[in-house]
Amino acid sequence: MATSDLQLFTTLVRYETRLWNQLDAQLRAEGLVPLPTLMTLDVVRQHAGSCRVQEIRQDLGITVGAASKVVDRLERDGHVVRTPHPHDRRSSLVELTRTGAQARSAGLSTLEGMLAAHLAGEPGLDAAGALLSRLLSRLDDAPA
Repeated sequence: MATSDLQLFTTLVRYETRLWNQLDAQLRAEGLVPLPTLMTLDVVRQHAGSCRVQEIRQDLGITVGAASKVVDRLERDGHVVRTPHPHDRRSSLVELTRTGAQARSAGLSTLEGMLAAHLAGEPGLDAAGALLSRLLSRLDDAPA
């Protein structure tokens, strides 16, 4: 790995961590769901009607155990419900409740505003986004 590659990696990790922490703190300060909860609620919504713990694990890049614990907390807090999977007795489907849908909507609206303010005036965001999407696809396609 060239020095510039290592510097890019280090900068990306630092930026992601600091941005995540800042956004999470702002959401909490406004009385909204924390960022990890919001991201999970969004995954459940994206897979509406077919979301299992496996989809949450895959989309968030976490372990099955971590995804299961997140769903346990969301269910405890009234944001999701689990229902038996109609075709797989070993699995259940995770669905948003009205409370979860409202928390997701309020959180995403606020998050989008915070990101827009943070990124305002930065040139090349479309190209950077496309590059990061391509690189993420490489990781998704790589053998484990």
